[in-house]
Amino acid sequence: MNEVPKSRIRLKFARLEAAKDLSHLEQIKVLRARAAACGLKFAPAKTGGQAVPRMAFGPAVSVGHESLCEYADLYLEEFVREEAAAEKLRPLDDGSFRLVSARRIPVFFPSIEAAVNPAEYFLEADFPGGFSQAAVDSFLALKNLAYEKVKPSGERKVLDARTPVLAASFDRESSLLKVTLKLEPGRSVKPEIVAELMCGGRPAFRRIVRKELYWFNSGGKLEVF
Repeated sequence: MNEVPKSRIRLKFARLEAAKDLSHLEQIKVLRARAAACGLKFAPAKTGGQAVPRMAFGPAVSVGHESLCEYADLYLEEFVREEAAAEKLRPLDDGSFRLVSARRIPVFFPSIEAAVNPAEYFLEADFPGGFSQAAVDSFLALKNLAYEKVKPSGERKVLDARTPVLAASFDRESSLLKVTLKLEPGRSVKPEIVAELMCGGRPAFRRIVRKELYWFNSGGKLEVF
């Protein structure tokens, strides 16, 4: 078996409302099954003794969140044009996942998780009547803001909720809060926590969408991944 893939296709999916309650592992299984069923000659990886498509995935999206930027690298044993890969995968679109794009990248390119950092979120909610851009600006003016994170296990950890926030804005007319957060293992803060701290209470969230992933270029500026 040739262990060196011939090509690598970076797939970008939209995770739709029907899939928002999937865990990261459940999502991986769905996308792997989709890659296996599309007809492309995938490079195999062994999971539980069974050959499955060799893939690498982006940072996990929280349960309950939709997303327009779920990435998965698919390794192939054949050279495939981007357009041909997309043609194979698009017929498998459904109410849970929709293919946004497919592009070839070098086989030995850095992994998604190694390259990506900030993520932008759109939060639609019934915010308190007095909530405004001024409240967002007040939050952004802070140097730090401690909050206690309680894990499902009951473990408690104090984190800084201000430092991960790179940008935020609120549109009162659409009741939409936009937040851009750094993704740091062990230090990441969920966007809904940031929203709660900004408005001093828990809004009634209608929809939370991870809109885009970014990376820092050599000049330290954000660029779309």
